[in-house]
Amino acid sequence: MPEPQASPPISKHSHALPRDPRQKGLFTRILRAFVFLLCAVGVVFGVVGVKKFLSEDPRAKSTGLAVPVKKIVIDEPKATSPDPSSEPGVAPAPEPAVPAADPLAPPPPSSPAPAPALDAEALSPPLAVPPSELKIISDAAPELPAGLEPISPAAAAMEVLEKFLNAKTLAERLPLIETQTPEAELALSCLAGPLPGTSRIEIDSQETNATEQVVDSYQNVDFDAPDRPINPQVILVRTRGTGQPKVVVDPFLDSFGGRLQAYIKSPSDKPGYFQVIVSALASCNDEHVPNREKKLTLKLLPQDNAKEIVRAYFSRQSKIHEMLENGTYDLSYGKAKACTVMLQWNRAEQPDKPYLEALSIKAFDWNP
Repeated sequence: MPEPQASPPISKHSHALPRDPRQKGLFTRILRAFVFLLCAVGVVFGVVGVKKFLSEDPRAKSTGLAVPVKKIVIDEPKATSPDPSSEPGVAPAPEPAVPAADPLAPPPPSSPAPAPALDAEALSPPLAVPPSELKIISDAAPELPAGLEPISPAAAAMEVLEKFLNAKTLAERLPLIETQTPEAELALSCLAGPLPGTSRIEIDSQETNATEQVVDSYQNVDFDAPDRPINPQVILVRTRGTGQPKVVVDPFLDSFGGRLQAYIKSPSDKPGYFQVIVSALASCNDEHVPNREKKLTLKLLPQDNAKEIVRAYFSRQSKIHEMLENGTYDLSYGKAKACTVMLQWNRAEQPDKPYLEALSIKAFDWNP
């Protein structure tokens, strides 16, 4: 009987199926997971870095890195309340709305944007000026020489007025006066010789016109008179800018010089213009004036609270009455005011009863 032989060893894998080529080993799968984790961490850090870069002020960067372009969307302007410190009635212009930039948007591949220009004047420090080179600007008047004191406008006006009153001839008065009267007529007036003495000289009022740089000083002067206790007058002394005061003599000639009296004594059809003190009354009590119930009175005075030189009358439909009733003019009932008035004798209303009519008030002051 033949001796049994040992059979060859049977492989354990003789019956196993071949390996699937898509199946990976354990090490490969661990490596892939690790690589994926590294990529995820890199993306997170990249997003955080881009967001931090976009949140910084581009003007603060001193490098030449490209600045991401922000997309600007301009919405319709919204109504905003005006700034209380701004000019009233003007609302500030609304600012355009700028949406936040997308943090995930990559920087554009274009060329780097130029760095913003810096103001050289803002960066440069102010230059120090030595105290010796500083100039002090002041509106103060220059200092007077030692021993001299400043003269007030009222005192300067009084000084010129006294020279005018004490002068003996027209030649002495000409440098001290303002007038529109021809010199030939002045030579025949009261200004050609000495004036009567005075018992009182005092300032009545002072008016300043800042626009024309004029200061008017109205002086009450009481002259001695042979036929009455005093002859009260008002004399205007005017100062123009920094010039010397001058006596405005035309109103003085109308009143003291007798020009208004001459117009009254010789009725004429021509109107006359006179600079006097006027005071209005709300009635007419002269029975010789036609239709006096429809008229009012204008007293022409040499000085306030003095006896009038003459009375003139005006209608209730006149411009003078309108100014009195308006209340916005420098004229009111019972209040004396230096004015330039236009007069004319009225012979048309009732020829047998002529009266002196006040046609209009040309100015609420005296002007040569």
